[in-house]
Amino acid sequence: MRSGNWKIVPALSVLVLAIMVGPYARAGCGLYSPVPHPASWQPQIASPRFVLAALILDDEAANTHEPSIVGTWKEHWISEGSEGIPDGTEFDASYSQWHSDGTEINVSGLRLPLTGDVCLGEWIRTGARTYRLNHFGVSYDSTGLNIVGPARIQQSLTIDPKGNSTSGTFTVDQWDESGNLLAHIQGKVTGTRVTMETGFQRVE
Repeated sequence: MRSGNWKIVPALSVLVLAIMVGPYARAGCGLYSPVPHPASWQPQIASPRFVLAALILDDEAANTHEPSIVGTWKEHWISEGSEGIPDGTEFDASYSQWHSDGTEINVSGLRLPLTGDVCLGEWIRTGARTYRLNHFGVSYDSTGLNIVGPARIQQSLTIDPKGNSTSGTFTVDQWDESGNLLAHIQGKVTGTRVTMETGFQRVE
């Protein structure tokens, strides 16, 4: 029995090595390319862009009878101006919740859970019906065993006068653990409010 067990050790070692050196998946909430679409693009390194915004609490929206961003949203992320990705390509569709304490959570619908499909963030109101979001996700390779690094996702959104939809822009910057920028993606994002009356919705 002992000699038989020792014979499988080399085989197990090869399996573990293959898993450890497997290629990294496209990382970060929104950077996963869904299976139905050809994953032929290769994101290129670009400089992240930062936007300054003044802190305006969302309770001011209530004081001016404006709609609030607080609630649950169904979002679609469409690439525009990203190197290596055709404009109009949907590379993520997600559900997000914006909370009254200025925190936010986003769950990707087109990214494998084992590679990291949840992002957490902070938001501020920047003006009349306008908002700024900064959130982060932790990305893993395709095996789910090795950390790729943090992904920073930013959004600038405007909510419509009735409070039922949002539109704006996004950027995604994926780093490795040494701080090297691996990918920069940008585009437009739209959202539809989820209510008690909301029924079936396609993920994509």
